[in-house]
Amino acid sequence: MSVAVSVQIDAEQVADARALFEFVGGNSADALRVAINKAAPKIKTLASRKIRDQVRLPAAYVSERLTLRRATRAALSGAIQTPSRGLLLSRFATDSTVASDKVGWIRPPKVPAGGIKVKVKPDGSTKSVHGGPGTTGKVFYVVLNGGNNVGIAARLAGEKRKIKVLSGPSLSQVFNTVRDEVLPEAGQELTDQLLDAMRYLLVMQYPLEEAP
Repeated sequence: MSVAVSVQIDAEQVADARALFEFVGGNSADALRVAINKAAPKIKTLASRKIRDQVRLPAAYVSERLTLRRATRAALSGAIQTPSRGLLLSRFATDSTVASDKVGWIRPPKVPAGGIKVKVKPDGSTKSVHGGPGTTGKVFYVVLNGGNNVGIAARLAGEKRKIKVLSGPSLSQVFNTVRDEVLPEAGQELTDQLLDAMRYLLVMQYPLEEAP
């Protein structure tokens, strides 16, 4: 899923430079493409940091799942793409072994005597996990994805063999809650990169001649 965010350039800030750039034959479309592709990784880093301010996830995990679609001459836009599927609630388990995706599992771990606990927000409280409406009994761990992950599950009420694997918010949902914080910095970054791109393309088009 592509996050629906439109990053705007400060038109007034670049007006004079853009007018001069176009006057001497510069290609504004090329400059914008270069600017988008230079700004995108920095905006991605910013988005990752803002997301991790809201949910307790490792930087590498978030970065791997925020992917970039680069601008091309045919499509002068870029995008940050994020999974729309909810994250496993086990990602936020206070047991770091359960929360990790670097452990291979043959059988699920035992549920602690005090029950399964999670901490979703970095500065939030630790909470006990319950199955919620439509479930019955205590929650438990299950092995998922051929042993690559552990999930937290509950049995569905009235169903002997069906379970519900509990999920937290998706990265797309979290990003949508922080995008208003991202946009001002992202817009300034894109503006700065456009100015740099125009300077770079002019130097490439009109290289300075060395004095004899």
